[in-house]
Amino acid sequence: MNDHTTHNGNSKRSIADNNLDQKSVYSQPSHEYQYDSRKKRTELGQLLQILEYIRSSDNTQISSIARSNNMSHDAATRNCEKLVNVGLVTGETNHDNKRYKLTSEGRSFLNDCRNFEDILCRYNLCHALYH
Repeated sequence: MNDHTTHNGNSKRSIADNNLDQKSVYSQPSHEYQYDSRKKRTELGQLLQILEYIRSSDNTQISSIARSNNMSHDAATRNCEKLVNVGLVTGETNHDNKRYKLTSEGRSFLNDCRNFEDILCRYNLCHALYH
């Protein structure tokens, strides 16, 4: 089968080949989610950015999450609490500071979303992630 080109220009095996090992192309911690700053992020886009940051950062206090994702403290708190409520992250309070950590379900959800994003981009539908 032919290689498919992902939205960031890297070659990747076909879906059929990828199903052989069931490993996500986003299994390594990194800031894979790059959004176009000229477009407004959807709520899902905001949540995915937060999940990516939590997965890759040692400093998961709300102020760091808000700053790294260019959102207000209140918006970051609301989004993080949504993620806690559905079980994708945990929020642990230590010395008046709440730190967020990805759960195994959160890692799985993030990988599934990234794989779906990759499929959308292969069909030139990446714009569907933005308003």
